[in-house]
Amino acid sequence: MKGYAGIVFVGAGLIFWHEHGSAQWRNVENRVMKTSSLSLAVPPEEMDSPQSRAGISAGMGVSYVNPQDVVDYINGTVHPAQRISDFKSAVEFFGALVFPVASDWDLKLEYTYLLGTYNVPSQFGPAEFTFVAHMPTLIGQYVLIEEGVYNVKLGGGAGYHVGSLSEKYLTLDDKLTGHGIGVLLDLEANTAFGKDFFGYLGANLRWDFIGELTNSSRTSAANSAGVAPTLQFFGIGARLGFTYYF
Repeated sequence: MKGYAGIVFVGAGLIFWHEHGSAQWRNVENRVMKTSSLSLAVPPEEMDSPQSRAGISAGMGVSYVNPQDVVDYINGTVHPAQRISDFKSAVEFFGALVFPVASDWDLKLEYTYLLGTYNVPSQFGPAEFTFVAHMPTLIGQYVLIEEGVYNVKLGGGAGYHVGSLSEKYLTLDDKLTGHGIGVLLDLEANTAFGKDFFGYLGANLRWDFIGELTNSSRTSAANSAGVAPTLQFFGIGARLGFTYYF
């Protein structure tokens, strides 16, 4: 009898498991299958991957430029004892607005103010020449690295730039202006100081084609050698600043 009762008890347990336990197991299986299907539907590289964000950048830098026509114009006007160098260091200030347009691409609208001054001694007294360039540029950036706490971007772009050359020498006090296309190659890196505030490091190459410089009466300012200056130049620069992401 005891053996028979044990068989009945085991049989009842199997029936209960079949009716209830197996149903719960099937629910667990279904949940596991759904989770697995979701994981397969989303590629691993897209799960919790950092995304590029809109932001603003600002800062300053130093550029090493070669405004060859300006150099020739100053040498031909002042006739210094020693010819001034073809290359000149200049300071730049910049501000930019950047926003993502695709998973790996950003669009940056940048304004840069470039300033350089020549103080040239001569036998007739000191001369001062100051060139300025206003350089708005639209830049497409490819996101090389985006890790949330830092990023690296490489870009290129162009804009329509305006430049001027101010000159003070003896009785001469004039300002010449010109305009033209400028092209830029840009490399930047940002590293986090906080959730949204980043330090900015950058480097760039520029080719500017600001045309013939004229005064307010639209008169070209050819020097004694017959050189009418332009503000065309090649430049290489380095920058330091900040980026704030929204």
